[in-house]
Amino acid sequence: MTLSSEFVPRPQRRWVYSPAASFTVTRTAETSVIIAVGDLDLTVTGDLAALLGQEVGLRPRALVLDASAVSFCAARGVTVLLDAVADAEVAGVPFAVVGRQQALLRPITVLGLEQVLPLHHSAADAVAWLALLPQLTDLNAC
Repeated sequence: MTLSSEFVPRPQRRWVYSPAASFTVTRTAETSVIIAVGDLDLTVTGDLAALLGQEVGLRPRALVLDASAVSFCAARGVTVLLDAVADAEVAGVPFAVVGRQQALLRPITVLGLEQVLPLHHSAADAVAWLALLPQLTDLNAC
């Protein structure tokens, strides 16, 4: 007995595309804050890299990426964050990342990047830390 393909049940596809992440930029006289929401996967990491590069190019007094609503971070997302840290340092722009959830914390701690890419609990904590950076740099110069 042979079965014809017309009698084989086919799975119903109910997949609906939705953007993996969205980004919002808020600028004040003191700080530019980029808020990322959703999944930082390969479909959006290029957009994030471009946005971070654009903000660094504007040379704000401080730049904060608030990733506290990020639910997934691909390896490329971590690379984008590391590139942003380097670009911001070269441009003289203090940069910090907010987000202590597993999506960010796990890859950063597994790779031992806590010193290069410290994660803060809130935007207020990040801004306070950035305000201390010049004082810490002065102490290290002595």
